[in-house]
Amino acid sequence: MKKLMLVLLVLTTVILFNAILYSQPVPKRLTQINENQIFENLLIGTNSCNKGLCASSVYMMGELCCEKSVIPLLSILHNAECEEIRILAALSLCKIGDARGVFAVKRSALFDESERVKRLCDLFYRATIAGKLPTKSFLENG
Repeated sequence: MKKLMLVLLVLTTVILFNAILYSQPVPKRLTQINENQIFENLLIGTNSCNKGLCASSVYMMGELCCEKSVIPLLSILHNAECEEIRILAALSLCKIGDARGVFAVKRSALFDESERVKRLCDLFYRATIAGKLPTKSFLENG
């Protein structure tokens, strides 16, 4: 029994020392953020029939504060059938802070056919005017 314990102890020690001595640091993966590719992928997502993918793509356009996404978001705000997607488009436009988008949200607060969309667009517009919506992309933070 003592020999078995001694063999197991030696074997465990050898394995641990080998793991410590011959381990190499894991190289950090160098990722280069290509904003054009991100925008193209999000644009493809907004044209998807999958409402979850469309909603998350619209939301991420606002989070990234991509100026190129203003025109597609305007189109979604005016033409989307789903209320939730129009609401996300309004929020994203306000987060981007472009004057065209903020004006479109103001007009949607007055003229959208859905009372829910009107109410939330009004809240988003007021928050934007008051400066309470963050307009900085998380990509800028590093």
